[in-house]
Order: sequence, then structure tokens, then C-alpha cells
Amino acid sequence: MSSLDQNPDLLARYAELQGARILVVDDNQSIRVVVRRYLQKCGVTILEASNGEEAVTTALREDPELILMDVDMPIMDGLSACRALRMHDSTRFTPVIFLTGRDDEERHIQALTVGGDDFMAKPFTPPVLVARIANLVHRHRAEKEVQRLLRLVRQYVSQPVREGKASGEIETVEATILFSDLRGFTATSLHEEPTMVFRAISAVLAKQTEMVVRHGGYVDKFSGDGMLAVFEGSENAAAACRAAQEIVRWASTFEGISFWNPPPIGIGIHHGTFLRGDLGGDTQREYTVIGGTVNIAARLCGVAKALEIIISDNVRERFIGDLRCGDPEYVALKGLSDQARIYRLDRDGPLGAVA
Repeated sequence: MSSLDQNPDLLARYAELQGARILVVDDNQSIRVVVRRYLQKCGVTILEASNGEEAVTTALREDPELILMDVDMPIMDGLSACRALRMHDSTRFTPVIFLTGRDDEERHIQALTVGGDDFMAKPFTPPVLVARIANLVHRHRAEKEVQRLLRLVRQYVSQPVREGKASGEIETVEATILFSDLRGFTATSLHEEPTMVFRAISAVLAKQTEMVVRHGGYVDKFSGDGMLAVFEGSENAAAACRAAQEIVRWASTFEGISFWNPPPIGIGIHHGTFLRGDLGGDTQREYTVIGGTVNIAARLCGVAKALEIIISDNVRERFIGDLRCGDPEYVALKGLSDQARIYRLDRDGPLGAVA
């Protein structure tokens, strides 16, 4: 090891490379051998390719943390390979360092234009190369951690909060609320193994969330086996109904849970105004929706049987023309002095035009 290798800062960079997976691409085997021997001293796992085509195939299969790539190679050169890698989600941001025997401004520009992150001329000094690799691997790992945290934020934080709407202000919203839960959940939870029940609820809620988002809504909260979703926009009632229909159609054919075959989902939908804002204080705070519209949607959900969709008269009135649902019924809902007019929405029927 050279005196340069004894530099404490450089040794620290070497340590950061422990466990890294690096793809070395060069048609010159002796270059690959030199790089492999040097990087393996740092605890790096080396993958190899002899041309750009092999590099793309290997990178998509092995997911390296960095690619060290020659420019001039047969079959597919390094520049073309980098362009191809930037077209795939899994390798779009994988760091690429180009190596070339031609050190000029034009080659620098070409390398950076196709998405390269760094450029080194041959012959290279191994400690300098390792330091540059360590910098890019460190940055790549940090960016992946940021993306992981963002995914967690998207999972645990509601859409309005992610969009910066949680400012402490209370707003009045006119939209459609969809409320769903599982019929007979309490009895199931008493007779089935708790961990299995928990996983089953999670799977059912995850699938419902996927469908809500697909139809333009967002999930405000989960409550046990229940889900509260909000649909805004000009066709919010239609979007909520379409999401409900898709949920019930999916549940009616899903056979992945032994004690729920099918999952006994009931859904209530109501349109109206409600409040949205922060609840709680400095210790714990939740940005959520409250009000009569939310409560009525929950009450309608309580009326629904397994695999049924109950919509309120307010939702029904928002459609022009045919809406495939049953005749109007009148039910007593907690908190309302008069009986509410409701409809049972056909899970397969068309929705008609929106008013």
C-alpha cells in the first residue's frame, strides 16, 4: 500500500465502500483485473462486463451501486450503454464513472451529456479513483435513503399534508366521503389467530387504498378494519362510486384469506360539506376531516351488508340519467331526526352522466 493510501481521510473513504457492489466494464481484461484487485481491498464486491451490452444486462439484473465504464468498447460503447441505462427506472440514477484513454473537452462533454457522473482518463491513479468511487457511492446511498423515507412519508402521511395544506387553518370542503369496513370483524377477531387477522386487515386495506388512489381520492385514515377516503374535484361523487364498485368487485372474487372468503366489505358514500384541519397539539397532531358528512358516510356504511354499497340521496342527485341502483329506501340513522333516503348501488352498473 502506498504512502497516499495511509492518508486517514482516504482510509475513511475506503471503509465507506465496505459491502458496495460495483460493476466494472472494460473490453481490456487487464484493466478489469487491476480495478478488481484494488477495490477488493476495500471490501467491494466486483461485477464485470466486457462491453456496453453486457453492462446493461448485468446492471439491470444485479443492481450495482456504481458503474465504472470504459468509453470505447466493441458491440456497444460506454456512451450508448449509459443512455440505455438511463431509460430504466432501476438504473436511471446509478452513478457512472467513465474511463477513457482520450482525455479532451469533447469527450468530457459527451460523457456528461449522456448522464455520466464523473470522468477519468487512463492511466488512472488507483487511490484517486477509489476516492471518487467512494464519494459517488456515499451520495447514491444517501439518495436511496431519502427515497426510502419519501416512500414512508407517502405511506404514513395523507395527500393534503404531503401537498403542504396542513397550515393550522381550518377549511370548509365540499366533496364526497367513502367509508368502508368489514362486517363481522369483532367475531372474527375473537376466533382467529390475532396475527393472521392483522395481516388480513392490512392486505384488504392496502388493496382498497390502491383503488381509491386510482380513482383520484385519498385515504384520510384507517380505523381498525375501517377506511375513510375523500374524493374532491368536479366529479367526486362519480369517482367515489367507481372506486366503491371496483373494491366490491375485487372483494367478491378474492379468495386469499381463509376466514374471509370473500372479504365482507361494506361501503357507505355521502356527499356534502365538512371541515378539514389539524386536530391535537404539540405532542400529537392529525390533519383530518370531521363533520356531519363524515358521520353520515360512516352510518351508511353501517347499514351496508357484506359486498354492498350504500349511497345517500345527495350522491344520487349528482347524477343525470340512469344510475343502476335499487329503489329508494328510508332508514333511521343515528344523529338524524328524519329518516334518510338511501340507495343500494349496483356494483357492476353504469353510473350515467354527472350533474
